[in-house]
Amino acid sequence: MNNMTTDSEMTVYKFFFTVISLLAYSSLCLGQQPNPCFPNGQVSDYDCYQAFALMNFTTDNTILAGEKRIATASGGCLLEVLSKDTGATQRFQIYDAMLDVEKRCSPAMVGSLPYPSFIMTMSQIQPDTPVFGSNTKFDVPSCNIISPFSPGIISPPDCLKAIDSIRINKASPQKLLAQSHGEISASFKSCSVYIKSSNQLDITLNQDKLKKMSSLITGKCKQLSGSVVKQFGSFGLNSRTQMQIYFNGKPL
Repeated sequence: MNNMTTDSEMTVYKFFFTVISLLAYSSLCLGQQPNPCFPNGQVSDYDCYQAFALMNFTTDNTILAGEKRIATASGGCLLEVLSKDTGATQRFQIYDAMLDVEKRCSPAMVGSLPYPSFIMTMSQIQPDTPVFGSNTKFDVPSCNIISPFSPGIISPPDCLKAIDSIRINKASPQKLLAQSHGEISASFKSCSVYIKSSNQLDITLNQDKLKKMSSLITGKCKQLSGSVVKQFGSFGLNSRTQMQIYFNGKPL
């Protein structure tokens, strides 16, 4: 009988010891902060300073209200600032955040840190990365880009017809083209056209300007897929607008 009582007590003790150990472990895990640094990539402080210098601010040195996403790049460094809608973000705050990431994630200097009004991300970018890679030249098309559709021959006039099919948003005071979060898609017969702003704000380019971008692509790439990047082209002080043209085939 005494042995049975001892065994029961031991079982209870083991149970409570296990529970307490699990609670202690959970508390320890919850108290740990996630590693803000990226496991891959490396940037130079010079490239990141140059990328910061490319950021445009208002006359009072703040991010323009409504410009939630800013991205700039120089060399191999891509800076991204994601605003939280919790008040104005000052230029010096972004600069200090950049230095903070560099310090905490040394020597690679790539990572992402949250702040009260924004999130700062620094990452390595490859030269051939679309839109922000160092190989990107404004108004200079790139040909034979990877397509989400089955391959085929593009007829350049079809691309112009696709742009003609984009409707104007009648609810827009500026009579902007119909779009969603800075994205426009249109297609006609052999051609599929996709336009996107880097800051996700509304594209302000009209159909005539989009046709000029399309003609730049088809003039160089002929019947192949292609893309071109234009500086600005949407609301905000920091934006790049990219047009991509594909054969209008079956989705892959």
